[in-house]
Amino acid sequence: MRKRRIAPFRIAQIVSTVLLNAYILAYLQNKILYQGFFKHIPEPVLNCYGGPLAVFACPLGSMQQMIGMKTVPWLVIGVFVVIGAFVGRAACAWMCPFGLWQDLLYKVKAGSRAGAKRWVAVGVIGGIGILGIALLVTFLHVVWWRPLVYGWVPFMALVLFVMLRGKLDIPQYLHVGGFVAGVGLGAFVWLKYGAGFGVVAGVAGMVAIGLLGRWYGAIVAALAGFLLARFGPDFAVGPLSGATLGIVLAAVSAGLVLVLDVFAGLRLPSTFLKYGFFVLVAGVASYLTVEPWFCKLCPQGTLGAGIPLVLWDPVNALRGLVGWLYWVKVGILLLVVAAAIAIKRPFCRLVCPIGAIYGVFNKVSLLRLRLESAKCTRCGLCRKVCPMNIEPLDEQNQLECIRCFECVWRCPKSGLRITV
Repeated sequence: MRKRRIAPFRIAQIVSTVLLNAYILAYLQNKILYQGFFKHIPEPVLNCYGGPLAVFACPLGSMQQMIGMKTVPWLVIGVFVVIGAFVGRAACAWMCPFGLWQDLLYKVKAGSRAGAKRWVAVGVIGGIGILGIALLVTFLHVVWWRPLVYGWVPFMALVLFVMLRGKLDIPQYLHVGGFVAGVGLGAFVWLKYGAGFGVVAGVAGMVAIGLLGRWYGAIVAALAGFLLARFGPDFAVGPLSGATLGIVLAAVSAGLVLVLDVFAGLRLPSTFLKYGFFVLVAGVASYLTVEPWFCKLCPQGTLGAGIPLVLWDPVNALRGLVGWLYWVKVGILLLVVAAAIAIKRPFCRLVCPIGAIYGVFNKVSLLRLRLESAKCTRCGLCRKVCPMNIEPLDEQNQLECIRCFECVWRCPKSGLRITV
């Protein structure tokens, strides 16, 4: 079969990215962002409302705002149901700008087979990072060594690791005990330090401890529990405080991990982590604080809105609002960038709540895939070309399939078919 120069879904991705971010008048008229009629219409994919070029509203941001107002987001639900019922998770492949960025990053050569190309990539990435530092120094008047030491150096260390190690994949399992311990530690931080620190700690905990799980997860949970209780402002739980509270919290955190992960062996596919983001971050945290917490941490929002707006700052006020949470957002974006070089669509597979919603419809949507078993030779090409790194032969309409149809069009024996 003759190889195409570019996949059909890639063309649609590019066109969609341009159309969803087509408000160039924002820069020409020196406006912060478009606020006309179309901003009341939620688009079907993740694309930050606050981006100066954004034309439509992000459905996840709109949903969180309505949840915070204690109102049912009927319009957003309707968009999700209609899109999901007809095409399942296809919008993630054909329309999502952040999916496009991850796909392009994965094309960066890494590993020993890449040869000299990987070092060229390191040089280019490092140069872009230095340019970013120069912009921060120029526009935000940041002391140059801080972004260099705290941002560029750890980021480039991750990039170098990927270049040496080569392409990877996401962890196979989400360990229930580690996930619960991470969320619990986040709740403790919320009570001790406030909602903002609590949400960030909970996200870090449920990802790191949830994916580690078992013995490593128990060690990390115990250490985190002790340090969080021991240091910082005075805080007591009944008669417990200080070192005593730290020891108890460490024991409880590690005990949860050991009991649920090691002894009970409770675990889920790691891709279920995004349902935790959907329920806890986009749902519970937004409901309790009346703030869109997923938006506050979203790397797509940082890329499309946070960085451009702060550097541009047409009202000469946004740069003064930069605080610790902004740098957390930038750090999350850098982590996703490094991960996307090594792993196929890590954000889509582990984090994105919109993908979690659409994935549920894959089993029942009108647009479906079907395997022609008699034609299949199990050559493995379908998994190789899949941007989500799933195995279409096991289940054609699984939760993670984004309906890009590369497996269909690239199959040499036409063993997979699109059906309605």
